[in-house]
Amino acid sequence: MPRTHQRRLRWLAPAAPHRGESSTGKVESAYRISDGIAERIEDAISDGILAPGSRLLSERELAQRLNASRESVREAYRSLEVVGLLVIRRGKDGGAFVRDIDHGAVTRSLSLMLRLGKTSHRELTEARLLIEPPIARLAAQRATQSDIEAMEAQIEGQMNAIRGNADSRKYDLQFHRIMGECAKNLPLNILMNSLTDLMVEALSSITISKEMRSHGVEFHRLVLDAIRRKDQDKAFKLMQQHILESQKWVNKNRSKLRSRK
Repeated sequence: MPRTHQRRLRWLAPAAPHRGESSTGKVESAYRISDGIAERIEDAISDGILAPGSRLLSERELAQRLNASRESVREAYRSLEVVGLLVIRRGKDGGAFVRDIDHGAVTRSLSLMLRLGKTSHRELTEARLLIEPPIARLAAQRATQSDIEAMEAQIEGQMNAIRGNADSRKYDLQFHRIMGECAKNLPLNILMNSLTDLMVEALSSITISKEMRSHGVEFHRLVLDAIRRKDQDKAFKLMQQHILESQKWVNKNRSKLRSRK
């Protein structure tokens, strides 16, 4: 049998007898058989053995393959559905299928967790300083021509909004999202999107002057120029300076709002 085919079937190899499950299917120890089955499936998905859209064996078939009970397989499938790895469809053509990966769900969950934790402006700035300058450095190293064109389009949209006295914040923050994509690093991109969601919330109650919006777009131009020239150190330092100046401006305007009350 070809080695690749053996690898694809390895995750279906019968499990060694486990004292945690009796012949009646009852779990007798702290370890749950369903957890082990779920781990096998997770590994097969992460290794690319089970691709998005793949249909898994029925509960009965997988239980037979793994020397487990149908109840354990059913619980494993349900747990993986809850975390978004599987989708379970009912009916004649139903079954358990590997879900297309939705990184947006992870971003939304992280953003919600941070909001519920009542993230302060200081904490947001600290996080941005740790994450965004390194992302800018990676963007300068890895950005493609299409990435650069997308950033140019965002800057142009931001400038048009400023000229028309429209709200340019969506363009401003979208620039940061695109920069996160340029880094070609999924965990960092998810963190960047979550931070941007928090920035949207943090700036929602603050009126941003035309002068400050123009200053921000010029900083974006400088960062983009460094990325285009693949000047990693310059991109890092500019993003660091941009964050510090933005926080200084936010603190100043929040102080003004408090003094008026």
